[in-house]
Amino acid sequence: MSSIHKQPGRPNWFCAFYDPEGFRRFRTTGTSNRKVAETICVGVERAAMLTRQGKLSNEKALRLVRETCDAIAETHGKLAADRAEGVLKPAVEEFIRVAGGEFTSYTVKTWLESWIAGRTDASKATVIEYQRIIDLFLKFLGARSARGLTTLQPRQIEDFKTQLTRRVSPSTVNKGVKVLKAALNAAVKSRQLEFNPAEHIENIEVEEARRRPFTGKELTALLTHAGEEWRTMILIAFYTGLRLRDCANLTWRNVELDTNTLNVLTEKTKRQQVLPLAEPLARHLSGMAGDDPDGALCPTLRGKPAARLSAQFYKVMVKAGIVKKRGNKSAGKGRDSKRDRNEISFHSLRYNCTSALKSSGVSDSVAMDIVGHETASVSRSYTKIDDTAKRTAVNKLPDITK
Repeated sequence: MSSIHKQPGRPNWFCAFYDPEGFRRFRTTGTSNRKVAETICVGVERAAMLTRQGKLSNEKALRLVRETCDAIAETHGKLAADRAEGVLKPAVEEFIRVAGGEFTSYTVKTWLESWIAGRTDASKATVIEYQRIIDLFLKFLGARSARGLTTLQPRQIEDFKTQLTRRVSPSTVNKGVKVLKAALNAAVKSRQLEFNPAEHIENIEVEEARRRPFTGKELTALLTHAGEEWRTMILIAFYTGLRLRDCANLTWRNVELDTNTLNVLTEKTKRQQVLPLAEPLARHLSGMAGDDPDGALCPTLRGKPAARLSAQFYKVMVKAGIVKKRGNKSAGKGRDSKRDRNEISFHSLRYNCTSALKSSGVSDSVAMDIVGHETASVSRSYTKIDDTAKRTAVNKLPDITK
């Protein structure tokens, strides 16, 4: 049975216990508080006993540390619990190694970094956005990010959400909460956490976005004032509904002029789409076709970050006279500050495509298949849209090049 003792000239209590190999050992509890020292010593003895029985798994070790520290936090505060964790973890790690295992424990920072590194299923743009949110959270935590993952509390995530609310849009705040929930859910599945501290953090209400499609007059002005590459971008987005970077990254390998189709793997949804080319778009692309299959349709725009492309398109809208020029003087806003949202942007062309299809009498399922929308009521698993239906649909779109 374990017991605690004082050694001459030393303020902290020492724990006497039998290690997994049956030898009597002494280990400091790191505290002069008798009650805390007794709780730590019981935890060390329990870990040693489970090791002797061949039952100390990584999961059980984490739970033992967590339960012991929770008990200390309840009676003596969080600071005492954090110090106790610094004593218990090395002990259980040693015992697991004796049994031939490996103790895996994370700080908040190391877990979130490892989670990001493992997101090979996400697009590059998505990973960059996730990394930005994680960096903001770690910056918010400061030195607390170096503490054990199990010390993370719902209050800290709620406070982070509150801080974000003062700086960014509601949808960005909700995205931040969503990313943290996903990262911590992964920790629960890996048995690094017993529960997700972000699980009950609620989203904030988002006002309905005031986005709209371009008017016919605005489309004409855009095509008149856009340079060659942006004119191509506008036509592709209008006739296919593709998103900004999907349009910018197209190469001639994606275009089949013989069959008038566009083959593209979308960046956001990882969806492989085969889109029929409307006659005005096919005519435009035929007039600029290149010999290099890997050549970009819009060479100076390919590979650019979405933010830079959006800023360039805004200048096109300014030139077309449909938005006002932004001031150059700094308003003290950074990348992570709230932005004034325009009701029209490049994404509005996606609205145009959807609206034009539906206005032409195209069914919702065909329109969604072309534009790439998915809803619970219409799933690609059950609804198959044939090429003829899609080609008939795009041929109903108006010719905005005239």
